[in-house]
Amino acid sequence: MKRRLVGLAVLLGLALAAEGQQLYSQNCAGCHGANAQGIPGAFPPLAGNPRMQDEAYVIKVIREGISGPLEVGGQTYNGMMPAMPQVSEADAKAIAGYLKGLGDTAAEPAPAASTTSAPAAPTDPALAEKGRALFLGQQPFKNGGAPCMACHTAGNFGPMGGGSLGKDLTDLHTRLGAAGIQGVLNNIAFPVMRESYKGKPLTQEEISALTAFFAQTAGKPTNTSQMDMARMLFAGLIGFVVLFGLMYVLWNNRRVGLAERIRRRSA
Repeated sequence: MKRRLVGLAVLLGLALAAEGQQLYSQNCAGCHGANAQGIPGAFPPLAGNPRMQDEAYVIKVIREGISGPLEVGGQTYNGMMPAMPQVSEADAKAIAGYLKGLGDTAAEPAPAASTTSAPAAPTDPALAEKGRALFLGQQPFKNGGAPCMACHTAGNFGPMGGGSLGKDLTDLHTRLGAAGIQGVLNNIAFPVMRESYKGKPLTQEEISALTAFFAQTAGKPTNTSQMDMARMLFAGLIGFVVLFGLMYVLWNNRRVGLAERIRRRSA
Protein backbone atom coordinates (compact mmCIF):
# COMPACT_ATOMS: atom_id res chain seq x y z
CA MET A 1 0.00 0.00 0.00
CA LYS A 2 2.81 2.37 0.93
CA ARG A 3 4.64 1.62 -2.31
CA ARG A 4 1.46 2.29 -4.25
CA LEU A 5 1.02 5.68 -2.59
CA VAL A 6 4.63 6.55 -3.29
CA GLY A 7 4.17 5.51 -6.91
CA LEU A 8 1.03 7.65 -7.23
CA ALA A 9 2.85 10.61 -5.70
CA VAL A 10 5.70 10.19 -8.20
CA LEU A 11 3.26 9.98 -11.13
CA LEU A 12 1.41 13.05 -9.87
CA GLY A 13 4.68 14.94 -9.54
CA LEU A 14 5.69 13.98 -13.10
CA ALA A 15 2.30 15.05 -14.44
CA LEU A 16 2.57 18.44 -12.70
CA ALA A 17 6.13 18.89 -13.98
CA ALA A 18 4.99 18.10 -17.53
CA GLU A 19 2.11 20.57 -17.22
CA GLY A 20 4.47 23.25 -15.87
CA GLN A 21 6.90 22.66 -18.73
CA GLN A 22 4.12 22.97 -21.30
CA LEU A 23 2.84 26.19 -19.72
CA TYR A 24 6.40 27.52 -19.59
CA SER A 25 6.81 26.80 -23.33
CA GLN A 26 3.57 28.63 -24.11
CA ASN A 27 4.17 31.71 -21.97
CA CYS A 28 7.87 32.11 -21.19
CA ALA A 29 10.10 30.27 -23.66
CA GLY A 30 9.80 32.97 -26.32
CA CYS A 31 11.97 35.31 -24.24
CA HIS A 32 13.79 33.10 -21.73
CA GLY A 33 14.60 30.23 -24.10
CA ALA A 34 13.33 26.68 -24.53
CA ASN A 35 15.59 25.46 -21.72
CA ALA A 36 15.21 28.59 -19.57
CA GLN A 37 18.79 29.52 -20.46
CA GLY A 38 17.92 33.18 -21.13
CA ILE A 39 19.42 35.48 -23.76
CA PRO A 40 22.67 37.28 -22.81
CA GLY A 41 22.14 40.98 -22.19
CA ALA A 42 18.41 40.77 -22.91
CA PHE A 43 16.55 38.20 -20.78
CA PRO A 44 17.96 36.62 -17.60
CA PRO A 45 18.34 32.84 -17.31
CA LEU A 46 15.80 31.05 -15.14
CA ALA A 47 17.43 27.62 -14.96
CA GLY A 48 19.65 27.56 -11.91
CA ASN A 49 18.51 31.02 -10.87
CA PRO A 50 18.26 31.02 -7.03
CA ARG A 51 15.19 33.28 -7.18
CA MET A 52 13.26 30.46 -8.87
CA GLN A 53 13.29 28.55 -5.58
CA ASP A 54 10.87 31.10 -4.10
CA GLU A 55 7.49 29.99 -5.45
CA ALA A 56 5.60 33.02 -4.15
CA TYR A 57 8.10 35.38 -5.80
CA VAL A 58 7.87 33.59 -9.16
CA ILE A 59 4.06 33.62 -9.13
CA LYS A 60 4.04 37.33 -8.25
CA VAL A 61 6.46 38.18 -11.09
CA ILE A 62 4.45 36.19 -13.64
CA ARG A 63 1.14 37.73 -12.62
CA GLU A 64 2.29 41.29 -11.83
CA GLY A 65 5.49 41.75 -13.87
CA ILE A 66 8.80 43.26 -12.80
CA SER A 67 11.10 46.07 -13.95
CA GLY A 68 14.37 47.72 -13.06
CA PRO A 69 17.95 46.50 -12.64
CA LEU A 70 18.23 42.80 -11.84
CA GLU A 71 21.48 40.89 -11.35
CA VAL A 72 21.61 37.21 -12.28
CA GLY A 73 24.80 35.20 -12.53
CA GLY A 74 26.99 38.28 -12.36
CA GLN A 75 25.15 40.06 -15.19
CA THR A 76 22.83 43.02 -14.78
CA TYR A 77 19.58 43.07 -16.74
CA ASN A 78 17.75 46.36 -16.88
CA GLY A 79 14.53 45.64 -18.70
CA MET A 80 10.85 45.26 -18.03
CA MET A 81 8.76 42.10 -17.92
CA PRO A 82 5.09 42.96 -18.37
CA ALA A 83 2.41 41.49 -16.15
CA MET A 84 0.65 38.41 -17.52
CA PRO A 85 -2.74 38.39 -15.81
CA GLN A 86 -3.98 36.01 -18.50
CA VAL A 87 -1.92 33.30 -16.77
CA SER A 88 -4.05 32.00 -13.91
CA GLU A 89 -2.58 31.65 -10.44
CA ALA A 90 -2.81 27.85 -10.75
CA ASP A 91 -0.91 27.92 -14.06
CA ALA A 92 1.66 30.34 -12.61
CA LYS A 93 2.15 27.93 -9.72
CA ALA A 94 2.72 25.06 -12.16
CA ILE A 95 5.33 27.15 -14.04
CA ALA A 96 6.99 28.07 -10.73
CA GLY A 97 7.14 24.36 -9.82
CA TYR A 98 8.75 23.52 -13.14
CA LEU A 99 11.36 26.28 -12.79
CA LYS A 100 12.07 25.26 -9.21
CA GLY A 101 12.84 21.78 -10.47
CA LEU A 102 15.49 23.20 -12.81
CA GLY A 103 17.54 24.35 -9.83
CA ASP A 104 19.83 21.34 -9.95
CA THR A 105 20.07 21.31 -13.74
CA ALA A 106 21.25 24.85 -14.41
CA ALA A 107 21.96 25.80 -17.96
CA GLU A 108 25.54 26.54 -18.95
CA PRO A 109 26.48 30.09 -17.94
CA ALA A 110 25.83 32.52 -20.74
CA PRO A 111 28.81 34.52 -21.98
CA ALA A 112 29.03 37.99 -20.54
CA ALA A 113 27.40 40.63 -22.67
CA SER A 114 29.72 43.22 -24.14
CA THR A 115 29.54 46.65 -22.55
CA THR A 116 29.91 48.30 -25.95
CA SER A 117 27.30 48.11 -28.66
CA ALA A 118 28.42 45.79 -31.42
CA PRO A 119 27.57 46.78 -34.97
CA ALA A 120 24.50 45.11 -36.37
CA ALA A 121 25.19 41.93 -38.31
CA PRO A 122 24.87 42.23 -42.09
CA THR A 123 21.32 41.54 -43.23
CA ASP A 124 19.62 40.75 -46.51
CA PRO A 125 18.66 44.20 -47.89
CA ALA A 126 15.54 42.79 -49.57
CA LEU A 127 14.38 41.18 -46.32
CA ALA A 128 15.10 44.38 -44.37
CA GLU A 129 13.14 46.39 -46.95
CA LYS A 130 10.18 44.04 -46.51
CA GLY A 131 10.44 44.53 -42.74
CA ARG A 132 10.41 48.29 -43.27
CA ALA A 133 7.27 48.02 -45.40
CA LEU A 134 5.60 45.90 -42.70
CA PHE A 135 6.65 48.35 -39.98
CA LEU A 136 5.22 51.32 -41.91
CA GLY A 137 2.05 49.52 -42.94
CA GLN A 138 2.93 49.78 -46.65
CA GLN A 139 2.60 45.99 -46.68
CA PRO A 140 -0.13 44.57 -44.41
CA PHE A 141 0.53 41.72 -42.01
CA LYS A 142 -0.89 38.44 -43.29
CA ASN A 143 -3.17 37.94 -40.29
CA GLY A 144 -4.36 41.53 -40.10
CA GLY A 145 -2.29 42.93 -37.23
CA ALA A 146 -1.81 46.70 -36.94
CA PRO A 147 1.39 48.18 -38.45
CA CYS A 148 4.14 48.82 -35.91
CA MET A 149 4.29 52.52 -36.85
CA ALA A 150 0.86 53.04 -35.27
CA CYS A 151 2.58 53.01 -31.87
CA HIS A 152 6.35 53.10 -32.50
CA THR A 153 9.07 54.76 -34.51
CA ALA A 154 12.43 53.33 -35.59
CA GLY A 155 15.19 55.10 -37.46
CA ASN A 156 14.27 58.12 -39.52
CA PHE A 157 10.99 58.26 -41.43
CA GLY A 158 10.92 61.97 -42.13
CA PRO A 159 9.60 64.91 -40.11
CA MET A 160 6.34 63.31 -38.92
CA GLY A 161 8.08 60.12 -37.73
CA GLY A 162 6.02 57.27 -36.25
CA GLY A 163 3.73 56.78 -33.31
CA SER A 164 4.62 57.98 -29.83
CA LEU A 165 2.45 55.61 -27.78
CA GLY A 166 5.20 52.98 -27.63
CA LYS A 167 8.95 53.09 -27.22
CA ASP A 168 11.39 54.20 -29.94
CA LEU A 169 12.65 50.90 -31.42
CA THR A 170 15.68 52.25 -33.30
CA ASP A 171 18.16 50.47 -31.02
CA LEU A 172 16.03 47.34 -30.44
CA HIS A 173 18.50 45.05 -32.21
CA THR A 174 21.38 46.49 -30.21
CA ARG A 175 19.54 45.88 -26.94
CA LEU A 176 17.99 42.45 -27.60
CA GLY A 177 19.78 40.94 -30.56
CA ALA A 178 18.06 38.85 -33.23
CA ALA A 179 17.13 36.05 -30.83
CA GLY A 180 15.61 38.50 -28.36
CA ILE A 181 13.52 40.26 -31.01
CA GLN A 182 12.25 36.96 -32.37
CA GLY A 183 11.44 35.77 -28.86
CA VAL A 184 9.38 38.89 -28.13
CA LEU A 185 7.51 38.74 -31.44
CA ASN A 186 6.86 35.00 -31.17
CA ASN A 187 5.45 35.28 -27.67
CA ILE A 188 3.94 38.77 -27.29
CA ALA A 189 3.53 39.63 -23.61
CA PHE A 190 3.19 43.43 -23.50
CA PRO A 191 -0.49 44.13 -22.62
CA VAL A 192 -1.34 46.71 -25.33
CA MET A 193 0.57 44.84 -28.01
CA ARG A 194 -0.92 41.52 -26.93
CA GLU A 195 -4.47 42.86 -27.29
CA SER A 196 -3.65 44.46 -30.65
CA TYR A 197 -2.36 41.18 -32.08
CA LYS A 198 -4.79 38.86 -30.31
CA GLY A 199 -5.79 36.21 -32.84
CA LYS A 200 -3.51 37.90 -35.40
CA PRO A 201 -0.06 36.36 -34.84
CA LEU A 202 2.88 37.35 -36.99
CA THR A 203 4.22 34.73 -39.38
CA GLN A 204 7.80 33.51 -39.10
CA GLU A 205 8.61 35.23 -42.40
CA GLU A 206 7.26 38.55 -41.06
CA ILE A 207 9.23 38.16 -37.82
CA SER A 208 12.42 37.50 -39.81
CA ALA A 209 11.77 40.55 -41.99
CA LEU A 210 11.17 42.83 -38.99
CA THR A 211 14.30 41.45 -37.30
CA ALA A 212 16.33 42.29 -40.42
CA PHE A 213 14.81 45.77 -40.49
CA PHE A 214 15.70 46.43 -36.83
CA ALA A 215 19.25 45.18 -37.49
CA GLN A 216 19.44 47.79 -40.25
CA THR A 217 18.19 50.66 -38.06
CA ALA A 218 20.54 49.82 -35.17
CA GLY A 219 23.02 52.62 -34.57
CA LYS A 220 21.32 55.01 -36.98
CA PRO A 221 20.26 58.49 -35.84
CA THR A 222 16.60 58.91 -35.01
CA ASN A 223 14.37 61.73 -36.15
CA THR A 224 13.18 62.58 -32.66
CA SER A 225 14.17 66.26 -32.86
CA GLN A 226 12.59 66.60 -36.30
CA MET A 227 9.44 64.90 -35.07
CA ASP A 228 9.24 67.22 -32.06
CA MET A 229 9.75 70.30 -34.25
CA ALA A 230 7.18 69.14 -36.82
CA ARG A 231 4.62 68.39 -34.13
CA MET A 232 5.20 71.79 -32.52
CA LEU A 233 4.75 73.52 -35.88
CA PHE A 234 1.64 71.46 -36.61
CA ALA A 235 0.19 72.29 -33.19
CA GLY A 236 1.01 75.97 -33.74
CA LEU A 237 -0.69 75.91 -37.14
CA ILE A 238 -3.81 74.32 -35.67
CA GLY A 239 -3.81 76.94 -32.88
CA PHE A 240 -3.49 79.76 -35.41
CA VAL A 241 -6.40 78.43 -37.51
CA VAL A 242 -8.60 78.08 -34.42
CA LEU A 243 -7.70 81.58 -33.19
CA PHE A 244 -8.27 83.11 -36.64
CA GLY A 245 -11.63 81.37 -36.92
CA LEU A 246 -12.68 82.60 -33.48
CA MET A 247 -11.64 86.17 -34.31
CA TYR A 248 -13.56 86.00 -37.59
CA VAL A 249 -16.76 84.87 -35.84
CA LEU A 250 -16.45 87.55 -33.13
CA TRP A 251 -15.74 90.31 -35.69
CA ASN A 252 -18.65 89.22 -37.85
CA ASN A 253 -20.97 89.33 -34.85
CA ARG A 254 -19.65 92.75 -33.90
CA ARG A 255 -20.27 94.12 -37.42
CA VAL A 256 -23.82 92.78 -37.42
CA GLY A 257 -24.45 94.34 -34.00
CA LEU A 258 -23.09 97.74 -35.09
CA ALA A 259 -25.18 97.74 -38.28
CA GLU A 260 -28.28 96.86 -36.30
CA ARG A 261 -27.70 99.72 -33.85
CA ILE A 262 -27.26 102.25 -36.72
CA ARG A 263 -30.44 100.98 -38.40
CA ARG A 264 -32.46 101.36 -35.20
CA ARG A 265 -31.23 104.94 -34.62
CA SER A 266 -32.11 106.03 -38.15
CA ALA A 267 -35.57 104.38 -38.02
